[in-house]
Amino acid sequence: MAVSNGLQFLHELHLKLKAVQEELEKGPRLIKAKENGLAKRQAELDQAKAKHTDQRKLADQKSLQLKTNEAKLADLNTKLNMASTNREFDILKGQIAADKMANSVLEDEILDCMEQVDTLKNKITEAEKLVAEAKDDVRKMTEQVTTAQAGLKDRAEKLHPAVAEAESVIPTDHIATYRRLVQAHGAEALSVVENNVCTSCNVSLSPQQGVELRSGKLIFCISCGRLMYAAAK
Repeated sequence: MAVSNGLQFLHELHLKLKAVQEELEKGPRLIKAKENGLAKRQAELDQAKAKHTDQRKLADQKSLQLKTNEAKLADLNTKLNMASTNREFDILKGQIAADKMANSVLEDEILDCMEQVDTLKNKITEAEKLVAEAKDDVRKMTEQVTTAQAGLKDRAEKLHPAVAEAESVIPTDHIATYRRLVQAHGAEALSVVENNVCTSCNVSLSPQQGVELRSGKLIFCISCGRLMYAAAK
């Protein structure tokens, strides 16, 4: 069972190395997820600022229009006081009434604009808080990943030579096949046999294969191609 024990140990090392490598790969993804969250919050802030600017400009435009209209009203009132005929007086009076009504509507629109400006200003304040929180999340995650990866890289550096040493259990005439399996399947290049079944593909071994496996001969699964070893008892 020395070969099976050696292959089991090799498989365990491969699985440990795989777990470490997955953790190393996961770190940048975790940071990226936080960065994406920050980008979303920043976009929301930028949008709120743009809407606030547009609404402020609209309010200013309407205020300027109101001033222009008020100047026009003042001019019409002057002309009204100087009207020389009843017809001219009535025409001017009608224009003044219409312009006052238009100004009243414009004043309501300005008030509505200013209310929206205040609402958007509050949204900007809230969005700025969310951006600050998202930035802090990115910072914290980056620090956590950086700290964790230092230890993970150290473990990986120790596992690589351990795997290489454990590979000595494989005869030289099978090493090329083994390398191709590792290249294709990584840690799953090896498969434990339980109850005379390859656990990688659930295909049963023939009686002859079972005998050869227990005798210490290297056996590759005829179905999935994995390098098989007997489960430890």
